[in-house]
Amino acid sequence: MAPPKVSFVIINYNYGQYVAQAISSVLSQDYSDFECIVIDNNSTDSSRDVIRQFENADDRLSIEYLEDNLNQMGGFLHVIDRLSGELVCIVDADDFLFANFAAFHAQLHLDCGDGVAATSGGVCEVDAAGAMLTPSYAFFLHSQKVGTAMRPGDIDGVPRLLSQPDRELLWRQSTLIAPHEHGWHWSPGTANVFKRSLLERTRPVLKVINSTATDNYFMPFLSALGGSACIDIPLSAYRIHGKNRYSGMPASPGLRPASKQFAAITAAERKAMVRTLASRARDFVSTHPHTFWAVMDATPAPDGVSRHDYFNDSAVQDILAEHFDELVAACGEAQTNSELRTRMGPKGHDAFTARLRDEKARVNRTAR
Repeated sequence: MAPPKVSFVIINYNYGQYVAQAISSVLSQDYSDFECIVIDNNSTDSSRDVIRQFENADDRLSIEYLEDNLNQMGGFLHVIDRLSGELVCIVDADDFLFANFAAFHAQLHLDCGDGVAATSGGVCEVDAAGAMLTPSYAFFLHSQKVGTAMRPGDIDGVPRLLSQPDRELLWRQSTLIAPHEHGWHWSPGTANVFKRSLLERTRPVLKVINSTATDNYFMPFLSALGGSACIDIPLSAYRIHGKNRYSGMPASPGLRPASKQFAAITAAERKAMVRTLASRARDFVSTHPHTFWAVMDATPAPDGVSRHDYFNDSAVQDILAEHFDELVAACGEAQTNSELRTRMGPKGHDAFTARLRDEKARVNRTAR
């Protein structure tokens, strides 16, 4: 077993005052096996002048200046097929990493093997100037009483990237989140490291989701597929500067400040998980035959929406109707209807099946 290579992707748009620290923090990692790709989304501030100062600074660093703003997800999907690391971290250009970030995440991925699809580290919250506001951020984990303590199994032959004391600290401070433990248990954005193979498999349809935050989509999806682990050690800094999507102020225990506008946007964007699962149902059922519908249930949990309300949402039903034939091909008509009836309730499912019949009749009339 070889230590994994880590791919860092820094996606920047008009964060000229912060992006240099983000890049420098990646290049200063004490774990050396990484690549770093900086994507500038057609910034209109000083970003490009700042980023150009790093050209030729390190052989592991590459830079691309886009002619259009592809947003965070679009920028990431633009480069995903070029990544060579087994692990991937998508770095917000206004955040920065501590020097031990890559080593701790890579060690936990190694020690857990196939038991986790993603890891999430604790963060320190800092202000626009980088001064500390809160010393750590892992209270979602603490307040929800989820997960199980990390208990390393057979680690013979597993590369050791940390000193033994640090490795034991990592084990003590890590909590495993099982695939069925839906909700939001992780730190934001930069704090997360994903297995590239699962990012490739779950990539969304770009035209549907290019504006979303990558962690909002990938973190609950990958955890539902393969589990995750939370590290209650601050390994990066999350900057509070008034332009953040989810917070303009430091967090309080058990509560992440966010505007109603952004909460609504987040809930709407996460529906792309349903589209990905439904449109590729046969692929996902081939590897998760007994848990496919449980993975589908992970979608509403982070937003506190009941399963019944979620599957009766008109936008979700639009997606399910569009890909109903694929669901039937993967699960069979009887099971598909049974699973949907369980989620929608008898009344909701009856209305849904009536809609499918009406749409089929309309298509048949048009074909004549």
